[in-house]
Amino acid sequence: MTTITTSKGNVNIRELNSVADMVAAEKIQLIVWGKDTIPNCKELFIPMQHEGGLVAGAFEEDGEMIGLVFGFPCSEQGVMHSQLVATLKEWRSQGIGTQLKWYQREWCLDHGYQKMRWTVDPLRAANAELNIRKLGGTCRTYYENYYGPMQGIDAGAPSDRLLLEWDMTSARVNGRAQGTPADVGFPQAGAANQVTDGVPTQSRLDLSDAQILIHIPDDFIGLAAGDAQLANRWRLHTRELFEHYFAHGYQITEFTRLGGPAYLLEKKKS
Repeated sequence: MTTITTSKGNVNIRELNSVADMVAAEKIQLIVWGKDTIPNCKELFIPMQHEGGLVAGAFEEDGEMIGLVFGFPCSEQGVMHSQLVATLKEWRSQGIGTQLKWYQREWCLDHGYQKMRWTVDPLRAANAELNIRKLGGTCRTYYENYYGPMQGIDAGAPSDRLLLEWDMTSARVNGRAQGTPADVGFPQAGAANQVTDGVPTQSRLDLSDAQILIHIPDDFIGLAAGDAQLANRWRLHTRELFEHYFAHGYQITEFTRLGGPAYLLEKKKS
């Protein structure tokens, strides 16, 4: 068990170890992703855990579950797929999601896993902040409408996803485990898109820059809930950019909020 100190009190992170824990894991998914979501159920969590997966939670001092992380082994030896990480809204901005991922990494290394993969919505700035900047993940793969139509907070646009890669023994990830680097802008990188008043207005698909920035909305969840047409426009606009640059040897290596949220893509050296 890992204990972290937050401004709201101590939080314990541990594996789930009872049916009651698994039921709480079902409920937290409905709270975080919406009542229309079909949650992963205890009948899945229990055998997955017995067969080498990890189901762990974050608990406040009175024992209430406030966060959840779940992963299972991939067909590739030594690789774990992380299916979800969640934190209750009132406990966000306390670093709990980040600590759940570091707990997951420690557990994986102890159980013979060296790499982890998971899918994320490319337009969610908070997720990019966690996955790229804080954890040191990278990405070179884009999936169109990966889950098909979705409900809850994922409704409103096609379910496109990035496939994050986390090399848990790399110098990059070991460095992030010691602390998140300062957020810095990337003035040397060319902009692949322009944004005016929250609307994507222009794309650039040339390959003249070794580094390129792809800008995304400040709050895509709120945008999708309030303006599905604009959310879909953002989806198709950024889909074109990610697929183009990935196909030409670029990969996501960093994320910044300075000057508006944006991914940094760099061309891989041959």
